[in-house]
Order: sequence, then structure tokens, then C-alpha cells
Amino acid sequence: MSDDIRDQLRQDHESVLAELAALRAESDEQGCLALLRQLRRSWVIHALAEETVVYRALEGVEAANDSKSSRADERFVEHELVEGLFEKLSRSRPGTLEWHARINVAGELIKRHIETEHEDTFSALGHRFEQEQLDEIGRRFALVRDKLTLLEEAKAA
Repeated sequence: MSDDIRDQLRQDHESVLAELAALRAESDEQGCLALLRQLRRSWVIHALAEETVVYRALEGVEAANDSKSSRADERFVEHELVEGLFEKLSRSRPGTLEWHARINVAGELIKRHIETEHEDTFSALGHRFEQEQLDEIGRRFALVRDKLTLLEEAKAA
């Protein structure tokens, strides 16, 4: 796998979308709850690693250039909104109208987040960093994501 942060983010995004599709297709209540736990775990790990490494790198460049980006704030809010929906889903019953409505809204938020990230964030990364820097950001992202994964596994044990 490439060290380029954009490739790593794409791979994470594809995994989250695949997990979301599996959750939507699941009809068994226990299966839904297990898939929701997995999707939520993947989302939280990805979001925290992304916020810690990628968004901070972009904020550092924006601060150095004295530019303000409202999009940066939106990225954090989107992560928070999806996590909130996952929390409410974990307390609702799979198969109900509420469950399906929350899954649909979470899916739309995730898709919007991914689309705007691929357009805006990837473009900003490409314009502000050289390839060597993109690879370094990717290595830091992978390290943080791996540490967060270990923490989540320890909590689940």
C-alpha cells in the first residue's frame, strides 16, 4: 500500500462504505448490532486519526498562510454528527423505522463527508505538500490509526 495519505484515506473510506452497505443489507437483529459496532469502531478510529494527523497538518499550513477555512470546522462537525447517529442507533431496535431513518441519514452524511474530502481535502493536500510530505503524513496517520485500533481492541477485551 502507498504511504500517500490520500491513498490511505481512500482505502479507509472504501472500507467504511462497504461496512455501511453490509449493515444496510443485514436483516438479523444481532447481526445488525454486531455490524454497527464494527462500523462505529472503524469510523471512530478513522475520524480520530484523521483529525489528529491530517486536519492538524492542514491547519498548520493554513495558520502559516493566515488563511481561515470554515471547511475545517465542518469536517469535525461531520465526524461528530455521524458518531452521534451511531450512538442513537446502538440504542434503537434494528429493523424499525427509526433504525432505517438513522442509517439512511448516517449514510448520507458519510457519503457527503467522503465526497467533499476527496474534492477539497485531497486538493488542499496536493497543493500544500510535496509527495515526500504526503508520504510522511500517511505514515503518521497509519501509526496513529494502528495505536487507536490497539486501544479499541483492548477496551473490547
